[in-house]
Amino acid sequence: MPKYDIAIIGAGLGGLTTAALLAKRRKKVILMDPADQVGGELSDVQRKEFRFLTGPNLSLGFERGGALQELCADLGIAHSTSVISPCYQVVLPDRRINIYPEHSETLEELRREFPREIDRLSRFFRNIRKVSEQISRSRLYALLARNRHAGGFLGRYGFSSELTAFFQIPALYFLHQPAERASLASLATLFDTSPQFIHGGLKGLADQILDFILKNGGEVRYSEPWPELVLSRRGGVGLKTREGEVEPLPVLFNTRQVDQGSALFLGLKDEVIPAGMHREILCLADYARPLDFFSLSLSARDDETRAPRGMRALTAMFPSVLPEQGITERLVKQVGWVIPFLKPNIVLAELHTPVPRTYAVSTHASLKKMRSIRGVPILRRAASQELYDIPDGGGSPLEAVKAARRLAETLA
Repeated sequence: MPKYDIAIIGAGLGGLTTAALLAKRRKKVILMDPADQVGGELSDVQRKEFRFLTGPNLSLGFERGGALQELCADLGIAHSTSVISPCYQVVLPDRRINIYPEHSETLEELRREFPREIDRLSRFFRNIRKVSEQISRSRLYALLARNRHAGGFLGRYGFSSELTAFFQIPALYFLHQPAERASLASLATLFDTSPQFIHGGLKGLADQILDFILKNGGEVRYSEPWPELVLSRRGGVGLKTREGEVEPLPVLFNTRQVDQGSALFLGLKDEVIPAGMHREILCLADYARPLDFFSLSLSARDDETRAPRGMRALTAMFPSVLPEQGITERLVKQVGWVIPFLKPNIVLAELHTPVPRTYAVSTHASLKKMRSIRGVPILRRAASQELYDIPDGGGSPLEAVKAARRLAETLA
């Protein structure tokens, strides 16, 4: 088999980014994944006349100086994004709140739903703007903000449990962690920067990164079973694949460490969509269970690449709900809480079962943290081998890209 500078097992956003940055430095890269497309938890799935995208269509990091914006610039990728208004909607058990690019408009929404807490909310948004300004002016303050928990900052305002739940949902969606566990810098990015709508979703960006890898001499193998590791005493990691052995070399795993949640695909008649319903909705049905949120992503009315005329494609993501018998009916019922009269207007309903991507690297080698978010590792290395791990879905897309950049700089 050909010789490579690095093998990457799992083509999630972290694996793709690492491969692209190393390919740019003329490293020989091989990328392997058990699925028939790249993207990891990001996928593009055709079901009859409908096309569904999994993974977020909104993301932080495309603002000037953001990690995703810098990645696109480095690779020469002209990816289409835009700020939409409202950016998204948060649906709570008894409230619906539109989130706008401008603080003043979001505050008016919050004033309507939380009138007794508007003074504290105004102070919060003023102070989070000051944090953002200080981060942009001082490298030392930026470093301190990245290493400081946001819990103390949030706690000083004494928000009600209902308002605290409102802050949790965007944090879980964009940062993949509760608001109080995020860093102060991440909290400032979340509430003082508008997320951008990604035309084609993050899956479209993943496909563009793949094109860059292939044009720069990288090799990609689809539908490749997980290889067997052969650990070398000298620190290299050999691989046994179905096409033969790969000599010892650095290996990066970009796989899931735990089973993922559920995605529900719904093909709907356009007439059931409520007037003014937003493209991206973050939902929480029970204040007592803030981690059990789910998100809805709706195709545009005029996008016939996603759904036939008069129809819409909706992807419902349930991060904490694992597939089980009878789950489809239960998830449809949850979506029906947000969209009235849903059931008679469904023309397609399918629980998406992706190719299993769970591979617990820690069972093969002892790993230590190289980069973490508030104690949660997003980049690890084996103690005695050149074996690295960026968990797919373990952090936000933004953090996966940051971890991949650090690893690429280390290996280059």
